[in-house]
Amino acid sequence: MSTRFTRAVIAGSSALGAGLLVPLLGMMPALAATPHIGTIRPGHMIWNAVHSDVTPAQAARAAATTGSFRQFTATANSGGTSYTYVMAGKKPSKKVTNPSSTIKFELVPLIMKFSNGDTWDPTQADSCDSGASPLTRVQNSPLIVKQNWTWGGTSIGNAQVTDAFQRAEFWKYTSPTGINPSYNVNLSWTTASPITINVPDADAADGAIGCGNGLLGAADFSWLGSDLQSTVIPSLGIGPSTVPIFLLHNFVEYQGTTATCCTLGYHSAYSTSAGVQTYGVGMYDNSGAFSGSADISALSHEVAEWQNDPYGTNPTPSWGNIGQVSGCQGNLEVGDPLSGTTFTDTVGGFTYHPQELAFSSWFYHQSPSLGVNGWYSDQGTFQAPAAAC
Repeated sequence: MSTRFTRAVIAGSSALGAGLLVPLLGMMPALAATPHIGTIRPGHMIWNAVHSDVTPAQAARAAATTGSFRQFTATANSGGTSYTYVMAGKKPSKKVTNPSSTIKFELVPLIMKFSNGDTWDPTQADSCDSGASPLTRVQNSPLIVKQNWTWGGTSIGNAQVTDAFQRAEFWKYTSPTGINPSYNVNLSWTTASPITINVPDADAADGAIGCGNGLLGAADFSWLGSDLQSTVIPSLGIGPSTVPIFLLHNFVEYQGTTATCCTLGYHSAYSTSAGVQTYGVGMYDNSGAFSGSADISALSHEVAEWQNDPYGTNPTPSWGNIGQVSGCQGNLEVGDPLSGTTFTDTVGGFTYHPQELAFSSWFYHQSPSLGVNGWYSDQGTFQAPAAAC
């Protein structure tokens, strides 16, 4: 892991992708706000969708180009229908001499600043966790640090947590007796210098929490996504072969109105002259405001969803009424069915909470599952395919 030492200040307009949406824990009191800065109010998530500027045809072309990250295209059959999808890495069901792949990731801390001076800075420790900054916690987390994993009594191997998920998801092929036992999707992380984003009052909101600067910050989802795509990502000097992950600290997004809050993370894709650029946004959460969310849970959700559905275009049979999803949807978003379901992992004396994730076999009704232990999710919560919706 390396660090580039440049610092930028960006001022910002629709964000695209699959979002992690979580209800506020309890009744967060409204905070007296400045006249132009809104107030986040408690309530359940009512927004859940996948938006993308990228069509399935563009995703398929991107998968075949040499200027992007390593990815593959495959087809699953379910109920007499064929579903073609694109995933990161090499095709696990195709035997190759070296089934491992390495994809460049860039961790980009975002310092969010309001006109009244309120600031959320992931590079600084505060009373929410005086032991280390959110950036340091993420750098030392299982998202980046490899370790040995054993799930359900089965040794998955030495890997980053999202790599372990991918190995477990395709265990039929990646197990010691499979055709690609050394299969991996390694994420090679670098850390960029922090970028300060000045949020316009019209796109800003906050609410009270009990630590840090005393506030949970928020910005309008569409404004932030547009600013990242038009200004921030071009300033990084990267192309489609690198995936930026934007790190927020106790800062969320709302959907057009503060009554529709909160999105803790999302991943997205959009077309550029160099090809299709993908990226992700996630909050390091120690706010205490959200049930089922802590430290890297939102980030693990989004990185794993990027791996399984980098363009937000992978279709599945309809499923829903589970996890964060009310109603039905038909996409390969492996975090959504289990939002709020986490497990613990201790690294360097700190206990992290990655999110449990659903296997592709759950979405495509594959029986038996391709996954480890015959499971349909990486911790075994799902023991059968998705119910029809």
